[in-house]
Amino acid sequence: MKLSSTHNHSTGSDGKLSPEEVVKKAIELKWEYIYFTDHYPNPREVNVKFKDKDFFNKNYVSEVKQLKEKYKDKIEVYLGVELGWLENYSNWLKEQLKKQKYDYVIGSIHDIIDKDNKSHPVEWELKGWIEGAEKFGGAENYVKEYYKQIKLMIKSGLFDSVGHLDYISVYNRKNNLFSEDSDWYKKEIFESLDLIKKHKMALEINASGIRKREEQFPSLWILKEARKRNIPITLGLDAHYPENFDSESMKKIIDIAKQAGYNEVVRFEKRKMIKEKI
Repeated sequence: MKLSSTHNHSTGSDGKLSPEEVVKKAIELKWEYIYFTDHYPNPREVNVKFKDKDFFNKNYVSEVKQLKEKYKDKIEVYLGVELGWLENYSNWLKEQLKKQKYDYVIGSIHDIIDKDNKSHPVEWELKGWIEGAEKFGGAENYVKEYYKQIKLMIKSGLFDSVGHLDYISVYNRKNNLFSEDSDWYKKEIFESLDLIKKHKMALEINASGIRKREEQFPSLWILKEARKRNIPITLGLDAHYPENFDSESMKKIIDIAKQAGYNEVVRFEKRKMIKEKI
């Protein structure tokens, strides 16, 4: 298969490489294509982690388009976006998507909003995760709210794939925060997967989990359940730093896909799914 990552960040959001540096790195790695999926800015009043960041500005978008033309003989360059789902801003998200013609749109949840409209970042630090859980009356309620939002995000019909599905478990090594073997948790996963299947979306294998919790997002057992449902998968490094752009990590998640029973992956061009054999 063509070796590349469908989930990457540049200085267009919180990445450390400029868009051109990303393209040059991909060429150096002999990848055949590269996707830009920088974070789109969420409404300022609810976003904590990315507050006041000038993400995804016009200059960035123009630069990616210029790079697509400049390097067309060496690599395929695609403009995607990672949109953070927020239930109360679904109409706003819909309007933002109309502003650009994207190749690929990832739907992710980075923040959980409480009844007081306060944002709780899923990943910030363990202390923050615990404080968020306390706000919702315990870890189980907190996790259920996360998957409630996952399911609403899927139902919205705005996205091509679900990014890092079980991101809520980023600090849950050895089930220290909640049991991923519990019936209630498996129910949330199964319902989410069934909706992904129903809405003909893809599920991302995200390599950042290997860096953050020593296992990709989502866990292997979830990927095996996705395979049972014939849910297509994408492969993304979720690269932010120079060292994250790594062909060995790509090979690792390809192997994980095979372990889950997959013999093909997908990517997107002009929001249309393209299948590739592993």
